[in-house]
Amino acid sequence: MPAPRILILGAHGGLGRALGRHFAAHFETLSWGRAELDFERPETIAAALASQKFDVLLNAAGMTSPDVCEAEPERAFLVNAVAPRILAECCEQRGARMIHFSTDYVFSGVDRDLWFEADETVPANIYGRTKRAGEQAVLKASPGALVARVSWLFGPHKPSHPDSIIQRALQTDDLSAVADKISVPTSNADICGWIEQLIVRHPTASGVLHLCNSGVASWHSWAEAALAIAARLEVPVKTTTVKPINLASLTQLKAPRPLMTVMSNAKLQGLLAGEIRNWFDALEEYLVQKYQPQ
Repeated sequence: MPAPRILILGAHGGLGRALGRHFAAHFETLSWGRAELDFERPETIAAALASQKFDVLLNAAGMTSPDVCEAEPERAFLVNAVAPRILAECCEQRGARMIHFSTDYVFSGVDRDLWFEADETVPANIYGRTKRAGEQAVLKASPGALVARVSWLFGPHKPSHPDSIIQRALQTDDLSAVADKISVPTSNADICGWIEQLIVRHPTASGVLHLCNSGVASWHSWAEAALAIAARLEVPVKTTTVKPINLASLTQLKAPRPLMTVMSNAKLQGLLAGEIRNWFDALEEYLVQKYQPQ
């Protein structure tokens, strides 16, 4: 069987860049950003896709800022729900497989310590609601599609929470981070490996699947872990201690955030027939590569 041809959307985001670099090494890969496919012009999507040859479409594009989505709900719905539906319809018509990335923000964040794929989704904000609508639209249009929910991404292609906290710690020892918001930090590099296995070894896997590392963290514990690793790598941070604060104290945030969105990766482990490593180990590998490149 020839290797499948991969089309990646959202090429300039952190996950999209990671996917592009990963798959370009061994697959015929095309990466598109907004210049090639504008989700705010859904009427152009079908013709653009018709001009390309691909077997698998990885949709890592979307409007991901909860505050921007809250301020511009119509635009968010267009990008996060309408465009993915059209993508799924195109994939279904041509017999291509679609893998659509979603988020832990589809969950309410209350009354549960661990969320499974089949649990009810009651999003707390516009971002989560538009992403849930996108999930539903994709699976309705293409029942063989795979919706991959991810959480708290980090990696080399776009600064994330650990990068930001280390940069701040180079300048000051007065640091704070939210301690009552809980989820699972997840490595973009690990996601790339899981997606490759799902494409090559599990071509019929469909429905909803949680793609996240193992373990649990708050923004606060994630920050202190990053600083401890950085200090061990002799990065000249001024502190490894971070003051814990509550999410409610961040009054500048316009969109409500769910507090507890730890997703189970048991289904992923079962598919891949192996343990999924802890987020701390993945974070340590990333920071070693960043600050002590070979």
